[in-house]
Amino acid sequence: MPRLLALMTALGATACMAQQPPPTEGARDLFFAGAAPKDALPPVHRPAAPAKAASATVTVASQPGPGSAAFGALHLGLRYKLLLVSARGDRGQPVDPERNFHKGDCVAVELEANRSGYLYVLSKQSSGDWVPLFPTPELSDQSNRIDPGQIIRTPRHGCFEIEDPPGTETLFVVLSRDPRDIYELSEGMKGPGDRPQPSSGPTQIAAAGRINSAVDRISQEYGTRDLPFKQVAKPAPQSAPVRKAAAKPADKAEVENAVYVVNGSSKPSSTLVTKVEILHR
Repeated sequence: MPRLLALMTALGATACMAQQPPPTEGARDLFFAGAAPKDALPPVHRPAAPAKAASATVTVASQPGPGSAAFGALHLGLRYKLLLVSARGDRGQPVDPERNFHKGDCVAVELEANRSGYLYVLSKQSSGDWVPLFPTPELSDQSNRIDPGQIIRTPRHGCFEIEDPPGTETLFVVLSRDPRDIYELSEGMKGPGDRPQPSSGPTQIAAAGRINSAVDRISQEYGTRDLPFKQVAKPAPQSAPVRKAAAKPADKAEVENAVYVVNGSSKPSSTLVTKVEILHR
């Protein structure tokens, strides 16, 4: 199984496709239709235990459930690009998402959202465990909140160098506006703290188990209904100028080799999940 440096390889991009007939609009159109300015999100905290009524005459208002109107957004979506980074470590050139990479290539990913939310990116290992790529426990100052117009790159200051052996990797990407949907995942991805920890042991096994459990739950709950569908933008005839991120709705300008993943349902959703297969040779 390739090491972490080899994880981001050729993007034989396969995202969850809607089982229902696709909407009239394409994923790109719905991505912009669902865009809205930056808005407030509650912090990711442990969900409060439901209060108990003191007597039968007292009614306790129930909290909105996952995907409710409190956090839901119509056509919640992501736009991402696969970048080929030069030896100078520059911003990188967007490349065909179905490109096959080779040993020595260096790759990064840039992601944007059409609504404010919390972003998580994980990679599946040969052991079956999911390993965090973004945010990473090693970077304590790394926020995983994303707002419209903001570009998040992983890795933040570098790229993944492709190494042998060839193979297929899977990325698990989550964009969520509801802290209750992602609390378990967020807690599992936190580092063990400032104390030195062994490279393996009960702490690491417990963390891996918690992450795996969270990924399985999110996949089952949000990956089997209101499935997102994707669209790959056609390459621009010329390289587009570098854009500066801004706290505003998603830029409607065509983006070279961008992939749009959007919830095509007519109902608001609080969490978007997509899996991407990564191929390299």
